[in-house]
Amino acid sequence: MLALVLANALLLAAQWGWFDRLTGGAAGNPPQREPDRLQRQLNPERVQILSPEAASAALGAAAQAVAASQAAAAARCLEAGPFASADAEAVERSLREAGLAAGSWLARKTEDSGSFMVYMGRYPDRELLQRKQDELKRLKLDAEALRAAPDLPPSLLPGLSLGRFDSKPAADAALADMLKHGVRTARVVMLRPAQSLISLRVPAADPATRTRLAGLRLPAGPGFVVCAVPGASAASAAGPVLPASPPTSAPR
Repeated sequence: MLALVLANALLLAAQWGWFDRLTGGAAGNPPQREPDRLQRQLNPERVQILSPEAASAALGAAAQAVAASQAAAAARCLEAGPFASADAEAVERSLREAGLAAGSWLARKTEDSGSFMVYMGRYPDRELLQRKQDELKRLKLDAEALRAAPDLPPSLLPGLSLGRFDSKPAADAALADMLKHGVRTARVVMLRPAQSLISLRVPAADPATRTRLAGLRLPAGPGFVVCAVPGASAASAAGPVLPASPPTSAPR
């Protein structure tokens, strides 16, 4: 009985804080007991007790939010092109046949002003080509011997390029400057005519959509690749993201 009374007395003394000096409570460390802990809660008014039905609904909504967030993180922006108008129509037809919903991709139109070159040739043999190239060097003009390429008509080989330009006025101005240096047989040739090009972008392609896109055979290009501006919105995607033509290179 004495031991029981002593134990209860010690417990009561601890609850009333008589041992705070021994535990450090009086030195700035308040004791961890009620109602002090309750008073130190942050925003206790935000704590709500839910019924089982409300708790289940809240857990379901939280799970849906997590799933939606994971799906958004898994989606990627993919694009293909640019294509000529006829090829773009064929690609869009392939997208519909692959099961993509209408409105899940964007068609963005850009204008290609064409490609032009200041050209000398065609020469009957490589020896004459080399002689003309040496003459241009003496005039302090750079000339590049043309090699077979997909964007180069075979009728221009063998020949010399004195610069490629993304508009005919720029090429004409460069040719006029070369004429002042003594060039006589150069002329401007068109490598690619001006045309409208269309790029196709799928802003949010989930894994299943990416698998469908990877299986498509497109008229040109490497297929659907990661967008130049990942995650761009439909509004920002309306502007051009691809150059209309190769960068201008003028002879020094």
